[in-house]
Order: sequence, then C-alpha cells, then structure tokens
Amino acid sequence: MSGRIIDHLFSLQRTPFSMAPIVHSFFAEVVPKERDFLLSYLILPMVLYPTMHTFLNNSNRRSSLRSMCDDPARLVGLAARVEDCKPLTNSAILILAAEGSIKISDELSVETVGASKMSHAKPSYIKAAKKLAFIFSDVDVVSIFRTLGLKSL
Repeated sequence: MSGRIIDHLFSLQRTPFSMAPIVHSFFAEVVPKERDFLLSYLILPMVLYPTMHTFLNNSNRRSSLRSMCDDPARLVGLAARVEDCKPLTNSAILILAAEGSIKISDELSVETVGASKMSHAKPSYIKAAKKLAFIFSDVDVVSIFRTLGLKSL
C-alpha cells in the first residue's frame, strides 16, 4: 500500500500543469533558432535530474555545453529519461499551446506569446530551465543532440 502512496505523490508533483511553466521559461529565455521545438524534449529530463539540476542552478556566464558534459554523471541515462519524459513534455506543450502561451511555427520554432502560470512550478526548476536556455543559446540543435550523445527522439 505504501508504494502506491509514493507513486501518487510522485504523480502529483510531476503533473503537466506543474511542468508547463518550466518549458515556458526555457523558451522565453532561449535564443530562437530553427527546429528549437526539438529541444523541448531535453528540458524536463535535464532540469528534473538531481545531478544536472545542481549543475544548472550553480552555473554562471562561463558555463557552456562542453562544461556541462564534463562530468559523465550528469548525462548517465539521459536517453532513457528523455523517453520517460516524452508524454509529460507533450502534455506540457499542449497545455501551453492551449492557453496561448506559446506558438509553434511550421519550421518547428517555438515563440513565447504570453505569460504562463508560474505558481504551479518550483522556483528552482524555473531557474534551472532558464540557465539551460542560456547554455543552449550559442549552439545549434543538431550539435546539442550530437554532443549529448542522443541519436534520435
């Protein structure tokens, strides 16, 4: 019985409504580029993973994609986490699109149009998503996936 309670608590903390502001804050900060919609699948697996979350919150202006990948412990199981978070990411994006917070173009570029309800998300996750956007800003989408060792979505 106690295992089920833990599962329910985990589900309540990781609802699409609480994850949507994290995705929105990333796209509000990232430099727009072609096919940046694909980056949405990296946000939650990276921001929610404790080791990566700590790195992102402690990152500064000199932090880069290369320095993020220096410690292999941050990237362990990233491909599996991306797959696990895919339904949650899709739901969060649908919520943002339905409330008019983002607009997705035909070229798969995401543009933030309005504000999202930030009260649903932990402030440390919002901060980590913004810092992840800063780290990804100088690099194109294909290079990000290649550097992280992800071959496909």
